[in-house]
Amino acid sequence: MKGGRFSGSNSGPTNDFETLAEIKEEPKAGQWNELEVKGRPIFRYLKYEGTWGTRAAIGEIEFWAGERKLSGATFSTVPEDGRSASAAFDGEPSTTYAGKETNGQYVGVDLGADAQASAPTVSVKAGSYSGPIRVEARSATPGATLRYSLAGATPQEDWGDIVGQPIDISKSAVLVVRAFRPDLAASVATVVPYRIGATSDGKTVRTFHIGNSLTDTVVPWMEPLAAAGGHALEFHRFTIPGAPTDWLWEHPGSGFGDARYEEAFAAYAPFDHVFTQPFAGHGRSIENEADFSGRFYQAARRHSPKVQAWLYVQWPTAKLDDSWSKGEGALAQLSGIHRPSKTFAQAIENFVRYAEAVRNRIHATSAGRPVGIVPAGPALAALKARIDAGKVPGMTDLFKDAYSDDLHLNAKGAYLVSLVHYACIYRESPEGRFGPLNSGLTPAQAKIFQTIAWDAVKRYPFALPAQK
Repeated sequence: MKGGRFSGSNSGPTNDFETLAEIKEEPKAGQWNELEVKGRPIFRYLKYEGTWGTRAAIGEIEFWAGERKLSGATFSTVPEDGRSASAAFDGEPSTTYAGKETNGQYVGVDLGADAQASAPTVSVKAGSYSGPIRVEARSATPGATLRYSLAGATPQEDWGDIVGQPIDISKSAVLVVRAFRPDLAASVATVVPYRIGATSDGKTVRTFHIGNSLTDTVVPWMEPLAAAGGHALEFHRFTIPGAPTDWLWEHPGSGFGDARYEEAFAAYAPFDHVFTQPFAGHGRSIENEADFSGRFYQAARRHSPKVQAWLYVQWPTAKLDDSWSKGEGALAQLSGIHRPSKTFAQAIENFVRYAEAVRNRIHATSAGRPVGIVPAGPALAALKARIDAGKVPGMTDLFKDAYSDDLHLNAKGAYLVSLVHYACIYRESPEGRFGPLNSGLTPAQAKIFQTIAWDAVKRYPFALPAQK
């Protein structure tokens, strides 16, 4: 049990859990072991989570609030044959719970609706409106304080505007409202998208970028690049550091940016482009990535039927120690793979093959326009080749000159990757359209980077997908 943890959620028995306490030492057998939790909010759903590689086996759990023992309906992952979740809360240590599987197992208790503030209701339903609207929000819980956000963020006990009067909304927004009362668990968030005014001015391009910290690479760059190139860009993103695509889909409201992605797809439509970022770090299968990237694509299409979907090709570390570089895991089923890659360029070829296989799978299972592929990795490979050949003045090593750590890029590397996105979005060369901006590059280096970016796009057919 050492390393197991207790956690709480107000959203449901399967998501949005926060760690309350971790078992630091091996519990003493045959007696009660107590963990005290201080300074944390009240939660409706409480559970014990076993460490990875265990079945979360446990004889008895009791949750207390002061002198009051908490009780409710039990829940768990699928229990081992002959066991049940209730065995962990029946007052009899000899009856035990254990999960059927050995990873991600848990058992917990739902304290019930009476332990939680009621979710707020709003006076104006989700939808499109020609002009500003005024929205009233209420909770059926007496004495509750309501807090709200208009940016899709989830209000907390100490954060968010307090609802004291009707909420005036003059532009497209994702309204999130929660109710709080000190003696109750916070309510489930009420999330309502509103689209206000004209849906498009015919000039502004709207993009939505979904991924982890490698997607964050382009966050500070895309709008300045577009403006410098004479374009109007409205940039949206949903990112969680380290997260694969399935995790992002399953955790709306977490992370950064427009985390309530389905509501954002509605409120800020129409979107012109939606990007997902397959990630080598988690070894997801081609089928898994196609499934969840496809889900994001179809969710965007519901409000933006002409949206262009993209798969953003990342890059490896200098060590080439991930499964894609080695040609293992999800790539084992593909032909023409380097097993293992001996050079950075070979690793990038493997990364591209993965993206192409995901693209093919999406086409076989989803409707919509042909999926594009952003060749960011190939652009970095081309930059490395030029640096190694001594053709980029002032640069001698890609990993020292363009990386900030083993995997992430510094401003110079981010400039190149953002140029590749620019070329894909606008289907035009960035050459000569702007200078180095805040990249730290010299004008001569920036010019080379622009040429590399355009070469990577124009020479790769999936970077300029057919227009329908």
